[in-house]
Amino acid sequence: MNDARDVLCARCPVRGRGCRNQLLNLYDYWDGKRRGRAFPARADIDPLELGQMLPNLFLVDVLEAAPHFRYRLSGGNVDEIHGQSLTGKTPRHIRTADVAAAVEQRYREIVAARQPRCDHVTMLAEDHTFWHYECLLLPLSEDGERINMLLGGIYET
Repeated sequence: MNDARDVLCARCPVRGRGCRNQLLNLYDYWDGKRRGRAFPARADIDPLELGQMLPNLFLVDVLEAAPHFRYRLSGGNVDEIHGQSLTGKTPRHIRTADVAAAVEQRYREIVAARQPRCDHVTMLAEDHTFWHYECLLLPLSEDGERINMLLGGIYET
């Protein structure tokens, strides 16, 4: 495994458990698109190059105020996980208020830290079952400075 992947997995809260290969491949794709910059832009991301990952990917707009977040688009598996299409919605429109708050906090932390983040998460769903997933979030920037979008990949575990 290369150094960038090792650093990425070292950030996972579940020590000793690496991110799944699909998320590592997404990280490598994002890293290659940076081309010496801190972040790639949305225009650098080509959906045709992401192939089988597309159903598990989503894009989140980082809006100036506060910041707030809005889902620009979400793949079919992402929508299935959430039981609805996320496109055009904010995190406050998904799941419970506690889940929405946790998602928004995670997004704010990534924008502030200006670094990718991979989480292994267990959450209590509305039906009182547990939802286990891995989620990789990658910052994007149109101007190379301000994070204006997040590229995410999510897989149930």
